[in-house]
Amino acid sequence: MTGFPNGQYFFIKSRANGKVLDVYMGETTDDSNIIIWPQKPDDDNDNQLWRAEDGFLINKRSQLVMDIRGGDLKAHNQRFGYRDGYIYCLADPRLVLDIRGGGSKEGTKIILYKRKESDNQNQLWTIIPVGGPNEAHQIPYYPPPDYPQPGHQQQPQSYPAYPSTGYGPPDNHPPSYGGQVAYPSYEEASGAHHQVYNEGRKAHLSHQLIAGAAAYEAVKAYRRHQERQGEEMSHGFIKQGVAALAAAEIVKLAEEHNWSRDQKEKATRDAQQAAEKYASREFQF
Repeated sequence: MTGFPNGQYFFIKSRANGKVLDVYMGETTDDSNIIIWPQKPDDDNDNQLWRAEDGFLINKRSQLVMDIRGGDLKAHNQRFGYRDGYIYCLADPRLVLDIRGGGSKEGTKIILYKRKESDNQNQLWTIIPVGGPNEAHQIPYYPPPDYPQPGHQQQPQSYPAYPSTGYGPPDNHPPSYGGQVAYPSYEEASGAHHQVYNEGRKAHLSHQLIAGAAAYEAVKAYRRHQERQGEEMSHGFIKQGVAALAAAEIVKLAEEHNWSRDQKEKATRDAQQAAEKYASREFQF
């Protein structure tokens, strides 16, 4: 399976020991730890069920999203993807959910750890959908008012709850609408960025320019992240990372500007495509 189920709750079961992700003591407060625990019966398992919205994993009981404490990219470290059994951080796909110490004891904490290609059963998960395909859509979710502050550990946490990130076409075939490139130039995006991130709703700009500003912000955020980490990243990781960051920026801006769902989805596509293009310039590939 690639990607999380759409519109359904699901268990996240460890392939190493058969236990599922759970919230410690069923807590419904911020900073609750995520652990492994035996799957519970139907009438007592809401804290073990999750749904995916825009890459955010939202707990059924608390309606809080899974978050990684201490992530450099703040709100962007709340977004995850699922591929080949790994649940990975969209901001840095090399980091995946792991069971601390590879343990199987009830209550063992979940951590974020570098992906392993072998001896990796404690990093592999099976998604088990439950209920009808649209059940999860009946409950709304809302973006968090503030981002979590960086700490020292990288452990999945619960934090108040925000179309999966994809890849754009090759750089030499930019997307177009009506024969025109769907995103502004790098220079235009830089100017729009100043207005969008300094004037907020007072900045009367087109959706395209706002999407360009979000893409510009994503690329600069990823640059700061790379400089803090002090290591080079592959072009593929950079493109995937900036696309994820751009999508998260659009979530915030769409809420701020009261965009419709269609406007938000189009702006997300534009911002992701622009971010990949701008990254080619910023990181020179």
